Formats: sequence, C-alpha cells, structure tokens
Amino acid sequence: MFVAGEIFMEHGEDCRNLYNTVKDLEQKVSRMEEIESRVAELGRIIQQFVSMANRSATTDGSEMETNADFVSQNTAGTSLVKNKNKEKGVINSGRGIRRGVVSNHVAFTAYLDHPVTDLTSGMVIKFSGTLINDGNGYDIHTGIFTVPVDGTYLFTFSIVRINANQLVAKLVVDGVGIVDAIADPAVGAHEHQGTNAAIIRVRKGQTVSIKAVHMESGTLFSLASDRYCTFAGVLLY
Repeated sequence: MFVAGEIFMEHGEDCRNLYNTVKDLEQKVSRMEEIESRVAELGRIIQQFVSMANRSATTDGSEMETNADFVSQNTAGTSLVKNKNKEKGVINSGRGIRRGVVSNHVAFTAYLDHPVTDLTSGMVIKFSGTLINDGNGYDIHTGIFTVPVDGTYLFTFSIVRINANQLVAKLVVDGVGIVDAIADPAVGAHEHQGTNAAIIRVRKGQTVSIKAVHMESGTLFSLASDRYCTFAGVLLY
C-alpha cells in the first residue's frame, strides 16, 4: 500500500492529466458523432431536394415540349388561315385570327359630301366619302357595306332634310329593314336631322345599307366640309 500510495503521489498529476485527456476525447468523440448524425441528416435533405429538382426539370421539359408542339401547331394553323385569306383577298390587320377567318379590325365611317336632290323612295343612299374603312367593307360607289366577318356590329346613320319635306330612311340588312330615322323640317329653308342606331348580329357576305323608304320632294343636305349625313359601323365582337 505504501508503494502504491507513493506511486500515486509521484504520478498523481500525470494521472489527473490523463483522466482529463480521456474525458476531453470522450466529449470530442460524442460531438463528432453528433456532427456525423447532422451531416447524414443534411445529406438526406439535400438528396430529397435533388430528387425534387430532377422531377421538376423532367416535368418542365415535358411541358416545354408540349407547349412547343402547341405553339408549332397553332403557328402552322395560323399561317394556313392567313394564306387562305390572302388567296381570297381578305385583309388581316395583324391582331390575330378571329374565329379562324380574319382579324377583328372592321370599322367604317362614310359621309355624303354633296346635297342630293334626285333621291327617290327605295333608293340606297350612297355616302360618297369615308373617314375610315378598315376591312374595306364599305363601297362608296354603291353605298353598301358588305360584312367581311361574322359578328356583332354597331351601325349608326344620320340624315338631314331641308325644304319642309319629310324623309324616312331605313337601315336594311339584305333588304330587310332594321331601324328607321325621320327628318321632317317644320318649315321651308330649315334643316332637320334624323338619326338612329342598332347593334345586330350579321354574317359574312350579308349587305348593310341605308335606304330611302319615304321621300317627298326636297333636298338631302350634306357637304364635304359639313358632314350632316353619315353612315358608320364597327365590329364589336
């Protein structure tokens, strides 16, 4: 016992140092094991993200291919329609194909640029000038608007009479009356304006015009500078 005690006293400090070193090593090993566990967990999380990214890339690639096919097919279809319209002389204004036929730029405003004294009942009023004629549907020589595209249109018209005589004009589609306007000056040398409008559905190829349906002697009054008599239409949808 004396020898053991003597050895402990001689090497006690070394033993304590060794003990502390072992404790430190144990703590470091424990921390390393904890770090390894965290690293492994992070590895699993990263792998999950990689798998998700791969699946997303595969899906996006498929969608891109599908979209590319869709765009290609639609571009081809649009080109085909444009070519057909070009062959038919149909104007495409660049706003896209509407219902597979033509674009939806259709609008016109026509006006009478001179007084008319020889108008009789049943005659189409020929509005001889235009402010706009998108789609080239209105013909100044006939006074007739030929519908270039199926759709719902707004049509308006105005007439002015002088010399105390009544005029009734009618908006007609393929000869069928839609709405009427009346200009009936109270006394001679005075003007009276009648106007009306209608929103209607019409089909490509139908004709729209303004026709005098009741005409007494007198003047349909309008000038190039003072456009009292007008006829207008626009494709709404």
